Amino acid sequence: MPQPARQQVRRVGAGHSKQSKKELFRPETFFALLIFVIVFVWLSVFLGIYLPAASNNNASPSTEVTHNQLLKGSADNLATSGSEEAFPDHYLTFSTSCSESQNWQSFMLFFFAHKVNQPGDVIRIASGCSDQQKQKLEEFHESVIKKLSPNFHVHFTPNFAKISGDNYKYYNKPFGVRHFMANWLKYDENNPKLKNSIIMILDPDMILLRPLTYDFTSSNVMIHQSKRGPPKVKKVMHGQPWASLYAFGDGPFRQDLNYIFSNHTDSPALRATGDEQRNNYPGGPPYMATGKDMWSIVNAWTELVPNVHHVYKHLLGEMYGWSLGAAHVGLPHTLAESFMISATGIGHGEGWALIDALKDDEVCEYSVMKDYEDKLPYTMHFCQNYWLGKWFIGKYRLDSDFLKCEKTLLMEPPKDIAKQYDFFIKPGGNPYGEKEHVSSHVAKREAFMICQLISRFNDAAAWFKDTTCEEGTANHEKSFIFHHSLDPDNNEGGEKKAKW
Repeated sequence: MPQPARQQVRRVGAGHSKQSKKELFRPETFFALLIFVIVFVWLSVFLGIYLPAASNNNASPSTEVTHNQLLKGSADNLATSGSEEAFPDHYLTFSTSCSESQNWQSFMLFFFAHKVNQPGDVIRIASGCSDQQKQKLEEFHESVIKKLSPNFHVHFTPNFAKISGDNYKYYNKPFGVRHFMANWLKYDENNPKLKNSIIMILDPDMILLRPLTYDFTSSNVMIHQSKRGPPKVKKVMHGQPWASLYAFGDGPFRQDLNYIFSNHTDSPALRATGDEQRNNYPGGPPYMATGKDMWSIVNAWTELVPNVHHVYKHLLGEMYGWSLGAAHVGLPHTLAESFMISATGIGHGEGWALIDALKDDEVCEYSVMKDYEDKLPYTMHFCQNYWLGKWFIGKYRLDSDFLKCEKTLLMEPPKDIAKQYDFFIKPGGNPYGEKEHVSSHVAKREAFMICQLISRFNDAAAWFKDTTCEEGTANHEKSFIFHHSLDPDNNEGGEKKAKW
């Protein structure tokens, strides 16, 4: 098209050669030529730049480089065949027994998954239930839990605790998750949707403070340092599982690896570097991986954990099994320090820096608003005791039936509790009434856990009562405390043995 335009310019000049100079440079002619040049330049730019650019935008999606290919270079990481990545299916699981204490903890996890709008399915994996327990739990789930979300489920498994001949209850986590994947999820490695799904494993005594998903691109997540460096793309992807950093370091690799890997003498786990052992494998719940990677890890986990238990008969044995299983299949983790908070006195390795940064009036604020959630870690792991002054909360002193209609709720502490005390008195202290000093920064952390757990337990209990109790029978009085008196100088009656 530009070529005919240039010819036309030459013809215009030739056609006017016999005219006088006055006629040739009349104003009308000058402005016509100017307009023509402007149009010519505009068409040249449009045809030469914009149309080719538009053509490039319509290139085949298969030629695009996604965030997954940048990291892994694998077709498995293509979530869709289009240019936009589809949000993968999410499955948040947690393993429990069928005890009353694990029932109320499970209810709390479901309730706060609902409160923070956790995407996807949430599945309780209940192992070793009697027929009576199973029936009771099924009825409870249908009548209560399903009112929170139709995407909340319970999956029952056999009791795996005695597969080694003793009674190691923590076998139920690895074998329960594998049972769930094989029988509930019906995992099929030829199913791309399941391979690309995101599977998480939490503990029942965890409360979600914000949604937990595969994408940490815009998150304040605190990533543990390692020589491998942070991931180029802050997402859970094939070849890139995530987990919470735990403080056992290279403990799994200091066991009798010759025995543990007796059937795999060339295992990649035996070649893990010291830095990987300390900074990429000491992970624990929340565990997160794609379906493909989770299936690989869980199969290695269930194969190795009996050998681990044989040489290490302690609480963390099944976690050691996870670490060694992941190393066996060559899947070093991105370990997050802010997936959870638990032990208030820990120096680093948990998300306490986020709590330390809160303003004083935010420590006891209970909110699920996003602008507040974004300041927090992802979960509270309430496996410890928390105390300040005589204020206390701890799961082992909670009555398992504290959700019942007639039970009182917990008394809630003042908002400035962190400023009121530089000591704590244990409910079961020996001698009772002894004041133990606590630093100001630990006091702030204790205050956060006490305020948040009591407020959240009360919120969940109030909903439960309003949902299940006959009209007029729900007790909403917030009065229960774990001492006879909150006065630090009044220790009459000694330890309060009774619960509710």
